[in-house]
Amino acid sequence: MTTVIKSSDENTISIPIWLMKTLNLREGDQVKAVVNGETLRLAKIDRFLKLRGILADDEKFDQAMKHLEGAWQTWTTSLSA
Repeated sequence: MTTVIKSSDENTISIPIWLMKTLNLREGDQVKAVVNGETLRLAKIDRFLKLRGILADDEKFDQAMKHLEGAWQTWTTSLSA
């Protein structure tokens, strides 16, 4: 079986049902897609976001989140990507 990836202007990756089952993903799950060479890695975002509840009163965590948010807002992709 072959999976075909097509580029799009949308921030969406379509994954076949059989692959979703293999990766233990459900409709609506949010994932972070990381491309490294010829490898695509998917990581569930909710695992990271759950830290916020655990570290709700942690000042260093708040500072780190502000730093990450600032970096995310200024990050740009190259036109060749």
